Amino acid sequence: MLGADTPRRRSGTDRTTERLLQAAAREFVEHGFDAARVSAIARRAGLTSGAVYARWPTKSDVMAAALDYIFQTILPASRIKESGVDGMRPPDVMETLGTRLLEADESRDVLVQVFGSARNNEKIRECLLEFLNQDLQQIAAIVEEGKQAGFVDPELSTAAMALMCRATALGVQLLVSAGLDDRHLPTHDEWNRLISTLIGATAPSDS
Repeated sequence: MLGADTPRRRSGTDRTTERLLQAAAREFVEHGFDAARVSAIARRAGLTSGAVYARWPTKSDVMAAALDYIFQTILPASRIKESGVDGMRPPDVMETLGTRLLEADESRDVLVQVFGSARNNEKIRECLLEFLNQDLQQIAAIVEEGKQAGFVDPELSTAAMALMCRATALGVQLLVSAGLDDRHLPTHDEWNRLISTLIGATAPSDS
């Protein structure tokens, strides 16, 4: 993992830095890594390019910082807080997260873009890997909580369940963002029923 003093990290929580991160995140969402421009980020924030480079020395650094900013909003912990399900039973938390996968979400769509950019940019690749590791760790924590509370079969592998959840989420994002015909997409009720059934299947056999 990159150290806390790496340039792509936030250099503080001052308002200017926050404005720049918000502007860089919007630029990334709308244009992707290759087409994003530092000058455009500065204009969005009402600042000069010098304000950007004073915090992040290269375009890769500022775009990686923007990715960090975006990724923090789509980690399970953030989604749980946003959904108001914090404190609910682990199966209900997982079901809520799963049923939202068909919803349009620009921030999640960025994740699909990043896999392409990560092949040719080391900073973006490291940022992506850090996010995926955090994401899997948080999913695994929900699974473990479910096991301890008796909702999830303790014989099931936590790592396998976490990986399946992430792979499913990423696969759905990739397919939906590609613009599938509606005939290939389930209704929200159909999708929700499937998610509920799959989560129910992980319960201990005697429950």
